[in-house]
Parts: sequence; C-alpha cells; structure tokens
Amino acid sequence: MPKSKRDKKVSLTKVKKKGREWKEGLIESVRTAADNYPSLYLFKFENFRNEHFKELRDEHRDTSKFVMGSNKVLRVALGHDAATEYKAGLADLAQRIRGSMGLLFTRLPRAEVERIFEEFEVMDYARAGARATETFSLEAGPLTLYGEPLAHTLEPTLRQHGLPTRLNKGVVELVADFTVCEEGKQLKPNQAALLRIFDQKQAAFKMRLLALWENDAVETLADDDEDDGEGSDGEAAEFDDGLDGMGLPEGIVLPQ
Repeated sequence: MPKSKRDKKVSLTKVKKKGREWKEGLIESVRTAADNYPSLYLFKFENFRNEHFKELRDEHRDTSKFVMGSNKVLRVALGHDAATEYKAGLADLAQRIRGSMGLLFTRLPRAEVERIFEEFEVMDYARAGARATETFSLEAGPLTLYGEPLAHTLEPTLRQHGLPTRLNKGVVELVADFTVCEEGKQLKPNQAALLRIFDQKQAAFKMRLLALWENDAVETLADDDEDDGEGSDGEAAEFDDGLDGMGLPEGIVLPQ
C-alpha cells in the first residue's frame, strides 16, 4: 500500500526558537517603557505562578508595566555599559539581572510599590525540584482528608506514587507509617504528587525588590541571595512550568 503523504512524523519536543524579530520587540518594549515611566524596579521572584501573576499585573495595568523574558535580551535593552546604556544609570541595573528576575516600570510612589511587594505572597503546591518547607508524614491506618475517608478510587494512584496502601472493604489504608517528605530536602515527582493529593501547599510565590532606577541613578534595595525557589538553575529554570502559549498578558515575555 502506498505511503500517505500526510503520514509525517513531527517531534513533539521541537520548538520554534525566538528569532531576531522577537528579541527586537522585547528590546523596544523595554526602551519604550523607560521613556514612559519615571521609575524602574528590578525584582526577583520565587515559585512563579502564571495565573496569580496575571491578576497582579491586571490590577496595576493603569500605572505600571511588568516586563520579563530572556535576561540576556533585557541586559541588551538597558545597555551593558556607559557607552551602550539606553539612559544614564541603566547599565548598572542591567549588570544585576540574573536568574529569576523581572522589571517593573511604574508611576506609583515608592511606598506603594514596597507595600505591594511586601504583601504579595501566594501559597501553592510545590513542584518536583523544590525543597520541602516542612516534614509531612502519614500514620498507618485509614487515610483521610479533612476528616473524611479518601475515595477508594485514589488507592491505585497512591500506590503508584510509592505509598504502601491497600483497600480494606472499600477503605484506603496505609499499611505502615510513611514520611512523604523531609524539610529542606528536594522533592521528587512522586513526593510532589502526594503533597498535592493531601492538599499540602509548600510553595510560596513571592517577589522581592532588589534595586530602583530613578532620576538616572540606581539604588540598591536588597541583596540577591541567589535562591530562586523551584528548579533554580539560571534563566531556563525561570518558567519550568509549560507557561508558554497559555495566554500570557501583553508585556510578559517568556524565555524559550
């Protein structure tokens, strides 16, 4: 039988790279914002969550603009040194960009910006690669959630993730005491899945101001402790969540 011309194998891992047009668009976005807003903050984030970030961005749409993307491109947009910086002092800020960071251009007074960042913290389920913030253990016997027995349909899933369970007359039982995770240790995929099943939220999505550019000068607001939260391993780890293509708001650009 002749082979159909439509029968073509497509690699699901093949991703179109960001080209020159995308990079130029990001650079233009940064420089336009630098012209339109009097203050520019460099901030760091941990355990990024797209949905909650969009809510924050929309809340301050009229006064501020968030820009996030490839750190290398952001540094180019601001300028590497005094000869290439877009505005005086921006090169100093550019040299501080690394890891999980972003830019906030705003017209808000400093006190208001500091309040927003200090109050912003959202708890969510930790992902594989994050470190457990507390030890979570289960005792042998019938398993419950909020005082109610676990659904018997969950028992195969629990065993799949490493829990020594069994069904006893429709009741999910843990055969022996089991420690799901230990504080400070990196979570494996099975551990992260179990924490989600038992509604244990151990990841805090939060942001911290590091520096402020205003009136052609940069002020240090906090030191960078280099801990980016989940899977922190440079730029590529900033959005290890399949966020690209999930309808990010205008001005939010994810690294490829």
